Amino acid sequence: MTQPAIETQCQDDLGLPKDQKPKFESKLSPSASAILKFVKTFEEGGRLEVFQGDAEFESLRTMVMSYRGALHALLQKKLEEVVDRGGIEIITQRDVMSLIVNLWKINISNLTHAELPFLESVLKNPKYSLKDLSKSSGLSYAQSRRAHKRLIDSGVLRVGGMLNPNRLGLDRLLIILENPSMVLSGPYCQRMLFIDGSPSFVFTVVNIPHKKINDMIEVVRSLRDVTTNASVWRLSTGIPRFDGTYFNKQEGWELDLLHFRLMLRKGGEALTMSEIPPPTVEDPVKFTGAEVLVMDALIKNLDGTAGDIVRTTNLSESSAFRKRSLLLNNRIILPRAHVAIPQLGDRVISLLSSEIAGDIAPAWSKLPLTYQSQIRNLESGEKRVLLSTALPSGSGRDLISVMKDEISKVHNYFIHRVAAGSGITTKVSSMFDRRAKTWKWDTSRYFDVVSYGVMRKEASESEIPLDLA
Repeated sequence: MTQPAIETQCQDDLGLPKDQKPKFESKLSPSASAILKFVKTFEEGGRLEVFQGDAEFESLRTMVMSYRGALHALLQKKLEEVVDRGGIEIITQRDVMSLIVNLWKINISNLTHAELPFLESVLKNPKYSLKDLSKSSGLSYAQSRRAHKRLIDSGVLRVGGMLNPNRLGLDRLLIILENPSMVLSGPYCQRMLFIDGSPSFVFTVVNIPHKKINDMIEVVRSLRDVTTNASVWRLSTGIPRFDGTYFNKQEGWELDLLHFRLMLRKGGEALTMSEIPPPTVEDPVKFTGAEVLVMDALIKNLDGTAGDIVRTTNLSESSAFRKRSLLLNNRIILPRAHVAIPQLGDRVISLLSSEIAGDIAPAWSKLPLTYQSQIRNLESGEKRVLLSTALPSGSGRDLISVMKDEISKVHNYFIHRVAAGSGITTKVSSMFDRRAKTWKWDTSRYFDVVSYGVMRKEASESEIPLDLA
């Protein structure tokens, strides 16, 4: 990371008076000392000159600016405690950065009383303005504005765009592979979830042209030679939700397993499962080169200004504004809120009948972050409810244990902890053929069969997708 030049007066390398050097100072490497200097200077509004920025520098700046409280003082306290325990020879830049990241993750996961209802509201209504969100969350406009700013600045909240399959001739499918030695990869593959164990599973979400459904079914059938089982399902858009029941200011995020168990016993009514409709159009309308570029930009950041779009597309500001309005008004791009709370590091996914899902739904709705969808097997017609959740790190197996205790063994259901995952977004500018006015398609070109071990190794164990849409 490029080290900044910082103006200080009558201070040591940590920005402290000479007679107040902490004991841990002698243990710091020069680069570690520079990191602490940066944190203190930035907190106090000192002048910072960076000759060459890099990704690590920008990440550190984001963490310092979005941290609520005195990060530098807490760093000093933690480092002093470590050195006091004895046996420490040197503290490197990597050690200090790791400590900063851990403290920052705890800090941004600790939500305020205003941020809890705001997140719940924005997940339900991502297209609402701040004024409307303040009303729906029961907050003042000023409270909503502050909550929105901190959640966006810290990365806890991101409002992006989502391709509308109905208007684009796309079908969203879920491919489930059991004990695979090979898995699918390619630009149409949007999400991958890996479930370790015996048996192992891979869930892959693909967005493909509706008229190529039969081709996709044949691709999945061809995988049955390298798996115990392979199935393909149509996946509904689904609904993400947020709930603050298991959060408190003292303990942070912590499941109350007794409460969850008792909620499971409460039960509920069977969920009504309608047909998942295919897209209303087989081929999308003709898009211009400017429109597909704006679509890609909106998927990353729906709240971006015309100026933001200009920087990523090189269009004029007036053209960017017009295209943005056109795509949103015609519902080509739909708003979708994404919440990422670092302390909610575990993922659990389940496939259930409508009856069992109805019994579980009241308890499931109290979990911090959830996603509910439904799937239909394209070959057998079987229907299932898909539930996934983000839980406090380390609590996934406990939740699964409680559910297995409370759900009768006569029921056929699937529930597992997700060990790793990955997510990409199909670039419209790359995959839409503007001349032919259709999506590019060639299974041998746009789908690769890759070793399971390679894909599992590349998957992230900390950034696992929750929302499969």
